[in-house]
Amino acid sequence: MRRYAITALVLGGAVTVLVLALYLLGTFEAMVVRLENFYAASGIAKGELEAVRWPAIPLIAIAALGMAWCVIDVSRPFQKILIALSGAVVVAGISPTLACYGYLLDPFAPLAAAVLSSVGAFVYAGTEQGGRKRILEDVLGPRVSGATFHEMLEAEEPPDFHGATREVTVLTCRLFNYEGLQELLEPSDLIRLSNLFLRSTTNFLLSRGGYLDESSPELIRVSFGMLRPTKNHAIQGCRAALELRGRLRALSQECETRWFQPLHCGVGISSGPMTVGVYGMPGHFRFGGIGQVTDYSRRLALANMRYGSDLLIGPETHRLVEEGMAVRPMEMFYDPASNVMSEIYQLLSRSDHISEEENRRRELFWQGVIFVREKNYEAALDCFSRSRLPGSEDGPTAYFIRLAQEGVAAPAAPVSRLVRELTDEGHARLISMM
Repeated sequence: MRRYAITALVLGGAVTVLVLALYLLGTFEAMVVRLENFYAASGIAKGELEAVRWPAIPLIAIAALGMAWCVIDVSRPFQKILIALSGAVVVAGISPTLACYGYLLDPFAPLAAAVLSSVGAFVYAGTEQGGRKRILEDVLGPRVSGATFHEMLEAEEPPDFHGATREVTVLTCRLFNYEGLQELLEPSDLIRLSNLFLRSTTNFLLSRGGYLDESSPELIRVSFGMLRPTKNHAIQGCRAALELRGRLRALSQECETRWFQPLHCGVGISSGPMTVGVYGMPGHFRFGGIGQVTDYSRRLALANMRYGSDLLIGPETHRLVEEGMAVRPMEMFYDPASNVMSEIYQLLSRSDHISEEENRRRELFWQGVIFVREKNYEAALDCFSRSRLPGSEDGPTAYFIRLAQEGVAAPAAPVSRLVRELTDEGHARLISMM
């Protein structure tokens, strides 16, 4: 907006100086005399008209600056034409209106200022910078925050929407109990609750620099680093998720107060390469990306149901934020197709925000997970028991305690489903079971 305002000011100022010089030199005097005769002959003027010169000076400046700003700022060509014609009609109509009251005002100088400013604004709109706003509105629309939109509008380099491969972090927020809410709530209440969830979550994530890639009543997916190359896209995504955790809790309490039903949500964060660009057909363009990172983020969000967690991150995200974020491991996954073993983590907090006591409990939990993978279930139970915070519920700890208990009972009882789902290598789970 700043660039458009400066351009409008420069263009309108130049037109004002030019037209004002012509006006003071008497360039329009002959036309004003003929106009006065026309007013008298047509009966618009009643008697002799009193010429007024000074009101034309501010009118010239207003017409030049106003038309330049309006035509430049409006993005649609049809709207630009409509504004230009409307402005010209308004400026031209001032003189005959004053003539009805016995005053003669030169309409040609202000009209010339309006026309010249409009022409200059249309020429500027044909340049890359002048047409950037329309392109951003067509491609991005409301999928970014106002701050991000203005930042891209003011950038020195034009946005690259032709296609590129970028490192992106995808954050998926999923509502688990939507089907249950559908059975318990009236349709009108379900719509209100869904809209509250979508509006609150989306607006917050966009305010943190995310790009809204997908939204539905039970799923929201935003990407960081998709619009332009960003080195700290993983940090951005994790920090947004940590703040989102508190907002989702508050939102759940609000829903429980209004509709007596809480929200159960899970967030998955994954990083990796994506092919980004503009997809679609004429009239239905949108900016998007293609890559496995999107599906992996969706799987991570859903995996929160298994562990009783709320924020899970993938191995690549963990590598990028390892120094700045405190995490604890969940499980390892094995991909037979690529013969790759990977690990997912629960995101706890920023590293500089975790207390010594919390860090001690986190290390005990980590040691317990290692014992589970070594099938030393009794030692794992001891670590998990000491890692629990008295009086609080911890879904992942309860999950691993249950897993360890089933491991202890396995020699004397049939192998449980949880144990059967695990492979023999590294106590990993097949990635298809995420």
